[in-house]
Amino acid sequence: MRRFEFSPDVLAEVERDRFSHPDPLVQRRMEVLWLKAHGEKHVRIAKLAGVSRATVPPLLDTYEAGGLQAARTFHWKSPASALAPHGPQLEAEFRERPPHAVAEACARIEHPMTGVRRKPTRVREFLRETLGLRWRKVAAVPVPLSPTKLTLSEHAARQEASLKDRA
Repeated sequence: MRRFEFSPDVLAEVERDRFSHPDPLVQRRMEVLWLKAHGEKHVRIAKLAGVSRATVPPLLDTYEAGGLQAARTFHWKSPASALAPHGPQLEAEFRERPPHAVAEACARIEHPMTGVRRKPTRVREFLRETLGLRWRKVAAVPVPLSPTKLTLSEHAARQEASLKDRA
Protein backbone atom coordinates (compact mmCIF):
# COMPACT_ATOMS: atom_id res chain seq x y z
CA MET A 1 0.00 0.00 0.00
CA ARG A 2 1.26 3.42 -0.93
CA ARG A 3 1.71 6.10 1.68
CA PHE A 4 0.52 9.62 1.02
CA GLU A 5 1.53 12.65 2.97
CA PHE A 6 -1.00 15.46 2.98
CA SER A 7 0.13 18.91 4.08
CA PRO A 8 -2.14 20.79 6.50
CA ASP A 9 -3.12 23.23 3.71
CA VAL A 10 -4.11 20.42 1.35
CA LEU A 11 -5.95 18.61 4.12
CA ALA A 12 -7.90 21.81 4.89
CA GLU A 13 -8.91 22.14 1.21
CA VAL A 14 -9.94 18.49 1.08
CA GLU A 15 -11.99 18.96 4.26
CA ARG A 16 -13.72 22.03 2.81
CA ASP A 17 -14.44 20.45 -0.59
CA ARG A 18 -15.85 17.26 0.94
CA PHE A 19 -19.05 19.10 1.74
CA SER A 20 -19.06 22.48 0.03
CA HIS A 21 -17.85 21.85 -3.53
CA PRO A 22 -20.69 22.45 -6.03
CA ASP A 23 -20.02 19.18 -7.91
CA PRO A 24 -21.09 16.05 -5.97
CA LEU A 25 -18.55 13.93 -7.88
CA VAL A 26 -15.75 16.16 -6.64
CA GLN A 27 -17.17 15.87 -3.14
CA ARG A 28 -16.95 12.09 -3.43
CA ARG A 29 -13.37 12.30 -4.68
CA MET A 30 -12.45 14.55 -1.78
CA GLU A 31 -14.02 12.02 0.58
CA VAL A 32 -11.74 9.34 -0.87
CA LEU A 33 -8.70 11.57 -0.35
CA TRP A 34 -9.84 12.43 3.17
CA LEU A 35 -10.15 8.78 4.11
CA LYS A 36 -6.78 7.99 2.55
CA ALA A 37 -5.20 10.83 4.54
CA HIS A 38 -6.54 9.19 7.69
CA GLY A 39 -4.93 5.83 6.91
CA GLU A 40 -7.94 3.81 5.77
CA LYS A 41 -7.44 0.79 3.50
CA HIS A 42 -8.72 0.90 -0.06
CA VAL A 43 -11.55 -1.57 0.55
CA ARG A 44 -12.84 0.47 3.48
CA ILE A 45 -12.38 3.76 1.56
CA ALA A 46 -14.48 2.39 -1.29
CA LYS A 47 -17.21 1.26 1.08
CA LEU A 48 -17.35 4.50 3.10
CA ALA A 49 -17.12 6.83 0.08
CA GLY A 50 -19.66 4.88 -1.96
CA VAL A 51 -17.35 4.11 -4.89
CA SER A 52 -16.15 0.84 -6.34
CA ARG A 53 -12.92 -0.70 -5.14
CA ALA A 54 -11.44 -0.22 -8.62
CA THR A 55 -12.06 3.56 -8.47
CA VAL A 56 -9.76 4.28 -5.54
CA PRO A 57 -6.27 3.55 -7.03
CA PRO A 58 -6.81 5.57 -10.26
CA LEU A 59 -8.06 8.52 -8.21
CA LEU A 60 -4.98 8.33 -6.00
CA ASP A 61 -2.81 8.13 -9.13
CA THR A 62 -4.52 11.25 -10.45
CA TYR A 63 -3.94 13.06 -7.18
CA GLU A 64 -0.30 11.95 -7.07
CA ALA A 65 0.32 13.14 -10.64
CA GLY A 66 -1.46 16.50 -10.52
CA GLY A 67 -2.49 17.32 -6.97
CA LEU A 68 -5.91 18.58 -5.91
CA GLN A 69 -6.54 20.43 -9.14
CA ALA A 70 -6.25 17.17 -11.11
CA ALA A 71 -8.56 15.43 -8.63
CA ARG A 72 -11.17 18.16 -9.17
CA THR A 73 -11.01 17.91 -12.96
CA PHE A 74 -13.05 15.57 -15.14
CA HIS A 75 -12.24 14.86 -18.76
CA TRP A 76 -15.66 14.02 -20.13
CA LYS A 77 -15.76 13.32 -23.83
CA SER A 78 -19.08 14.18 -25.35
CA PRO A 79 -19.76 12.81 -28.81
CA ALA A 80 -19.83 15.34 -31.63
CA SER A 81 -22.53 15.09 -34.27
CA ALA A 82 -21.43 14.52 -37.84
CA LEU A 83 -24.03 17.12 -38.79
CA ALA A 84 -22.52 19.85 -36.59
CA PRO A 85 -19.95 21.08 -39.16
CA HIS A 86 -22.79 21.48 -41.68
CA GLY A 87 -25.02 23.39 -39.22
CA PRO A 88 -24.94 26.86 -40.84
CA GLN A 89 -25.54 25.43 -44.32
CA LEU A 90 -28.42 23.23 -43.10
CA GLU A 91 -29.98 26.06 -41.11
CA ALA A 92 -29.94 28.41 -44.10
CA GLU A 93 -31.42 25.74 -46.35
CA PHE A 94 -34.18 24.74 -43.93
CA ARG A 95 -35.13 28.31 -43.07
CA GLU A 96 -35.46 29.07 -46.78
CA ARG A 97 -37.29 25.85 -47.67
CA PRO A 98 -38.61 24.11 -44.52
CA PRO A 99 -39.05 20.35 -44.85
CA HIS A 100 -42.58 18.98 -44.60
CA ALA A 101 -41.52 15.93 -42.59
CA VAL A 102 -38.48 14.50 -40.85
CA ALA A 103 -38.12 11.90 -43.59
CA GLU A 104 -37.81 14.68 -46.14
CA ALA A 105 -35.21 16.42 -43.97
CA CYS A 106 -33.25 13.14 -43.72
CA ALA A 107 -33.30 12.69 -47.48
CA ARG A 108 -32.27 16.29 -48.18
CA ILE A 109 -29.46 16.16 -45.63
CA GLU A 110 -28.10 12.91 -46.99
CA HIS A 111 -28.21 13.26 -50.73
CA PRO A 112 -27.78 16.76 -52.09
CA MET A 113 -26.35 18.55 -49.06
CA THR A 114 -23.91 16.64 -46.83
CA GLY A 115 -23.78 12.96 -47.66
CA VAL A 116 -24.28 12.19 -43.95
CA ARG A 117 -26.97 9.59 -43.33
CA ARG A 118 -28.85 9.79 -40.04
CA LYS A 119 -32.05 8.20 -38.82
CA PRO A 120 -35.15 10.37 -38.28
CA THR A 121 -34.77 10.47 -34.50
CA ARG A 122 -31.27 11.97 -34.71
CA VAL A 123 -32.24 14.42 -37.46
CA ARG A 124 -35.28 15.55 -35.44
CA GLU A 125 -33.07 16.07 -32.38
CA PHE A 126 -30.44 17.96 -34.42
CA LEU A 127 -33.03 20.26 -36.00
CA ARG A 128 -34.71 20.98 -32.68
CA GLU A 129 -31.76 21.18 -30.28
CA THR A 130 -28.93 22.48 -32.47
CA LEU A 131 -30.66 24.59 -35.09
CA GLY A 132 -33.64 25.65 -32.96
CA LEU A 133 -36.20 24.67 -35.60
CA ARG A 134 -39.65 23.64 -34.40
CA TRP A 135 -42.40 21.66 -36.07
CA ARG A 136 -45.52 23.60 -36.88
CA LYS A 137 -48.99 22.22 -36.71
CA VAL A 138 -51.09 22.76 -39.78
CA ALA A 139 -54.80 22.27 -40.21
CA ALA A 140 -57.48 22.96 -42.77
CA VAL A 141 -59.00 26.42 -42.73
CA PRO A 142 -62.74 26.05 -42.15
CA VAL A 143 -65.13 27.77 -44.52
CA PRO A 144 -68.53 28.94 -43.24
CA LEU A 145 -71.37 26.71 -44.25
CA SER A 146 -73.47 27.88 -47.13
CA PRO A 147 -77.16 28.53 -46.46
CA THR A 148 -77.97 27.34 -49.98
CA LYS A 149 -76.38 24.78 -52.18
CA LEU A 150 -73.67 26.25 -54.35
CA THR A 151 -72.02 25.08 -57.51
CA LEU A 152 -68.40 24.01 -57.29
CA SER A 153 -67.12 27.25 -58.84
CA GLU A 154 -69.23 29.39 -56.49
CA HIS A 155 -67.96 27.43 -53.50
CA ALA A 156 -64.34 27.85 -54.66
CA ALA A 157 -64.84 31.60 -55.12
CA ARG A 158 -66.41 31.97 -51.67
CA GLN A 159 -63.60 29.94 -50.11
CA GLU A 160 -60.97 32.11 -51.83
CA ALA A 161 -62.71 35.27 -50.60
CA SER A 162 -62.83 33.86 -47.07
CA LEU A 163 -59.08 33.17 -47.13
CA LYS A 164 -58.36 36.71 -48.39
CA ASP A 165 -60.45 38.19 -45.56
CA ARG A 166 -58.40 36.29 -42.96
CA ALA A 167 -55.09 37.49 -44.35
